[in-house]
Amino acid sequence: MKGYILVEGEGELGAAENLVTRLWHEAGHFQPWARAITCKNTHQRKGIEKGIGLVRAKRDAGALLILRDEDDACPRERGPQMASWARDFAPPFPVAVVLMHREYEVLFLPCVELMAGRPLVGPDGQERPGLLPGTRWEHGDRWERTRDIKGWLSAHFPPGRVYKPTLDQWPMTRMIDVPTLRAAGVPCFGTLERALAFLASSFGGTGVYPPPA
Repeated sequence: MKGYILVEGEGELGAAENLVTRLWHEAGHFQPWARAITCKNTHQRKGIEKGIGLVRAKRDAGALLILRDEDDACPRERGPQMASWARDFAPPFPVAVVLMHREYEVLFLPCVELMAGRPLVGPDGQERPGLLPGTRWEHGDRWERTRDIKGWLSAHFPPGRVYKPTLDQWPMTRMIDVPTLRAAGVPCFGTLERALAFLASSFGGTGVYPPPA
């Protein structure tokens, strides 16, 4: 049996796999994770139904993580709502819903000083310029209150270079220092770790996270 991840954007495909696998192994769990699958509209009931159907058809699913950006909506409301839809479809594997508020890239912010000045190495081995040397996050713990983090990253890339999720999300995820990110107290990262703990404890069974509000 293996774990499956549903994401909305192409950029999250390799990035989500990398981060989830690292956190999973760090916690002492070694069940394999399949390559992430794109599934649109998981913020809607029909999208949750489609996603669960895709994974149900795999027949080897031990767990499912649904990971998506939530932009300006409230994760405390949307997360339980999406989980209730998943619960309605009675999946034969545990499901966890995690909303990145406001964007997946919020996970980079506590680590930008460690990433600054280092090239981004893609899966093809090619290097691209990354964050400018000396880049710092100077807005305290306003991690999730910042809009357009992609734009902020682009503003701190070299002239003529913009942040592109399909090119940069995977290499920047690989550069995340997990202890630094954890110490920053980014709320959605805490949710991700709790969700993975739930999936680990329920792997091969059933159940949905988060629980009803």
